[in-house]
Amino acid sequence: MKALLLLSLLVSGAIHAQENISDDDIALANEVINTPAMNIEGTYKVPEPTVIDIPPSLPTPVVVPAPAPKKLTMSDKLRLRRARLEERNRIMMEKKLEKIRFQQELMLAKQLESQLNKTFKAIDSIE
Repeated sequence: MKALLLLSLLVSGAIHAQENISDDDIALANEVINTPAMNIEGTYKVPEPTVIDIPPSLPTPVVVPAPAPKKLTMSDKLRLRRARLEERNRIMMEKKLEKIRFQQELMLAKQLESQLNKTFKAIDSIE
């Protein structure tokens, strides 16, 4: 019973509040909402109007839908497979060539080191 009484008071209060609101009050509320706001520094922040200029001389872009993908023929499949194999072979050859270059540089470095050691030993034996 108490719950029913509280519910009726709540509903009647809401209806009474709706009857007391006039158009002037709504206009005043909208005016307050649209006034400039004050930020943290204490200065008023007025929103700048945004104006978008669209030049009439520019034509509207035409969107062309992409064609549906066609099925690959056997020759197209072979051509793509050959291209992938060639790319794989090219990468493999570059790796092998780099490995060979690195081995040759190591051999040259060892030869140079041994020649320098012989030279230093010859200089030491003279003194």
